[in-house]
Amino acid sequence: MDKIYQRSKDVYVSATLIYPYSGGAYTDKEHATQYTTSQLVDAFEQGALVQVDENVYATPVGCSIASDIATITYIVANGTTATSADIASLVSVADPE
Repeated sequence: MDKIYQRSKDVYVSATLIYPYSGGAYTDKEHATQYTTSQLVDAFEQGALVQVDENVYATPVGCSIASDIATITYIVANGTTATSADIASLVSVADPE
């Protein structure tokens, strides 16, 4: 059985926030710094939340890496009906060489 362990740097962290902007995953509300691939995968593995809007959060449901770029997928209710939702994805930038 494979396991993902918490590390000492994560001991008091409840979740890491991801801020979406123009299809990218950002580390800050100002959208100044985009997640790198390793940062985004780490955030996903440790239980990240996507802050879709003020007081609206979504839990990522998938993470994949292709061509050194991580993509997370999340689902958020769209308010049309009780059973309808939108699926969206956010991407990282490649890790520096």
